[in-house]
Amino acid sequence: MIEIMRKQTIFCFFCAFFVAAGMISCAKPGDNTVRQAMQALGTGEYDTALQFFTQALEEDTNYSPELLYTFIANVYVNQGEYQKAIAAQESSLALRAEYRGFVSLGMLYHLVKDDEKAAAAYRNAIALDGKKAEAYASLGALYLGQDDTAQAIPLLEKAAALEPNIAVIQANLAVAYAFAGEREKSDAALEKARALKCENIEQFEEKIADRQDSSRQIAPAP
Repeated sequence: MIEIMRKQTIFCFFCAFFVAAGMISCAKPGDNTVRQAMQALGTGEYDTALQFFTQALEEDTNYSPELLYTFIANVYVNQGEYQKAIAAQESSLALRAEYRGFVSLGMLYHLVKDDEKAAAAYRNAIALDGKKAEAYASLGALYLGQDDTAQAIPLLEKAAALEPNIAVIQANLAVAYAFAGEREKSDAALEKARALKCENIEQFEEKIADRQDSSRQIAPAP
């Protein structure tokens, strides 16, 4: 889970960088500081990257403060400093509420096992944009991890309706249906996940099989 989070946040980091860079037409003095930070990040010199990103917050630059805080959060994620990443991400969101930022914040809170705040962050993302699947899927997976299928299933179904071709959503939905005792729906969702070539499908199949075995063991004798 941590590795998945790191890959996602690194990917989002570079997406944000290229979008920002594309909007810059006339360089300002602080832009060179940001470039130095990016170079340090690229070579794994995280402390140096933090130093330059923090310095850029005090300089005249084309990069907005909220974007710089997002960069800082991503550096902390690379270091495994999740509480510091949360603080930086919250600073970014305080300046500009943004869908992707709240989804990332929810993932960070989940990593530090604060699922109440994770759920709140995902719901903030949904409030900002209810037409994207990721926050629904993340919140549904969170509730599924708590065995709360009553809340997990509607969220995962919404995510699947918005993005029917994302394998992990179908796989989580299959598990949720199985936990709720809806065998036919579980089988159908699992088959979709297989067709979409879901990674680690065996782990989802194992969860479903374990729940079905448990259900058979507690079933009353005829």
